[in-house]
Amino acid sequence: DIYIIIRTVPTMISGKGASRQAIREYVDLRLKDENSSLAYRRTQAKRPAPAAAQGENHDLAAYAKELNLLYLGNRSTAQVAWGRKSNRRNIRSIRFACYDASRNMIIMNRKLDSSDIPRYFVEFVLFHEMLHEVLGIGEKPDGRRDIHGSIFKLMETTYPDYDKALRFEKQLCASLFGSTSG
Repeated sequence: DIYIIIRTVPTMISGKGASRQAIREYVDLRLKDENSSLAYRRTQAKRPAPAAAQGENHDLAAYAKELNLLYLGNRSTAQVAWGRKSNRRNIRSIRFACYDASRNMIIMNRKLDSSDIPRYFVEFVLFHEMLHEVLGIGEKPDGRRDIHGSIFKLMETTYPDYDKALRFEKQLCASLFGSTSG
């Protein structure tokens, strides 16, 4: 613990920037130490409870159960839920969903619970997050995190409507942001 601090602080002071690997090692150690204040704050963070899995148009629990059985060998244990409603109007980006490992929960953006959003796209986003849970985060040869590694990408393509979902995502982003990048 102290070794990592001794290695990191001088580079921070010199203005050359701290070694990302050293900082990552320090944070990882602090999170693994159950007595650390960082680990305590992370587990005690006040987060509003997400809404139920049953939406007005899409039932996440039913979709997750089916995806888990068909494509993941029932290895996913994460709970699924719709996120809170948001009144934000001027958005420049959108996060369709996220997997929160600390709560073992997949939270889907409420905007996807719309009759304008096809089931195959909601399922694709959900499947993507389920892969994050099942596969975890890998590491690149240089020590950086590998969130969407080759195995992840390969497994993601097993979703039957993969190409269709990517095309829809591009169209959706274009309609939301006036661009074709997504």
